[in-house]
Amino acid sequence: MKKNSVVAILLTASLMVMGLARTPNAQSAMVPHVTTTPNVAASVTHAPTPPKDANDEYRCTWIDPKFATNQMTTKTEFIADTSKSQANKKELHHAIAYIATPSVVAQVKSLDPTGKKGWSCFSSPLGATSMGGLSALPWLYGWSPGHGADTMEAGYGISVPAGSLIVLQIHYNSLAGKKAVTSKLNVWSENTATSSRVPLTMRQYVAAPALPCVAPYNDVKKYPLCNHTASLADLAKRFGAEARSFAQTIEAVCNHGNLPLNSSSPNATSATCTWSFGENTPVTVHKIWPHMHMLGKAFTVVLCHQDATCATANAETLLVVPSYNFDNQFGYTLANPVTMTKGDYVKVTCTYSPALRKLNPQTKKLPPRYITWGDGSSDEMCLGTLIVSSGAGS
Repeated sequence: MKKNSVVAILLTASLMVMGLARTPNAQSAMVPHVTTTPNVAASVTHAPTPPKDANDEYRCTWIDPKFATNQMTTKTEFIADTSKSQANKKELHHAIAYIATPSVVAQVKSLDPTGKKGWSCFSSPLGATSMGGLSALPWLYGWSPGHGADTMEAGYGISVPAGSLIVLQIHYNSLAGKKAVTSKLNVWSENTATSSRVPLTMRQYVAAPALPCVAPYNDVKKYPLCNHTASLADLAKRFGAEARSFAQTIEAVCNHGNLPLNSSSPNATSATCTWSFGENTPVTVHKIWPHMHMLGKAFTVVLCHQDATCATANAETLLVVPSYNFDNQFGYTLANPVTMTKGDYVKVTCTYSPALRKLNPQTKKLPPRYITWGDGSSDEMCLGTLIVSSGAGS
């Protein structure tokens, strides 16, 4: 499979998620609740019920915003736990609001005719059965721990066609509890016909985590999940065959089948991948959202101008996060937006500290395993989402 083909899949995959509209110098990741009335306000109550032998559940619900005209969002907010104490907030590890355009509304409603029960949605809100079937729904908004409301930059927004539904995917993690929690999504928007805002879209680029068990837990006879093949089989058992297929595909593309069998360092292990940008129309990068899970340590995105090797002379570092924190995730606004043209390359690098698995309260009691890409919070991800507008300097 060519990288450009995989990129097309990755751009639409239901991967993780993270926050919008936050500059590196902002004083707080949380934005106070707005005082004006949102155009859309919807609550979801659910108690985590993961599949057998799993600690994670992805639950989807559709919301009808009743948009009679095309809309441009101006602000979006997800409140993980609406209770006064927010005691169950830690049960939620991400939320993504997708736009289900009129062409897929019937398909969405077939999964939950009443819009009240919701449905299981690992990997994709629409029930992927293969790599090519991963979610083609565009993102409206993403939330992860530490993130608050998103106010669009002046002059920009997310386009939502009239007649669309919003599909809200919430990732629950039972390692933090299994009590019912009520969450809320608020969306503010304006009529596209009278709006001067430029639409933003998203480009997602990944690397493939491949983290062997660290000593003294690297004995595959004693710890069978430390075997890479066994770990992937367990991933498929927890989240479905498509989860394993996705992990194997990005391992093949990014690592070319050369996976580490032993950990060289329990404190710093990296995953990196370089992707070509093959679109004919340039785009302007405004924001970047980094996302890893609980072993994440550092994150970097480099734009390589017309150079697949990313030689220093052609490399432009867009973002460095030297101290990644799973509990405090947000997006970074570039001080100077950067244009990306056909023939450029995006290089994403994530650094992990595998030793954290035995230190983190939510993972230290789990059996040792070979860590790969996976939907579970005890698995890993390496994802850079670039928020772009169409055209050079737009």
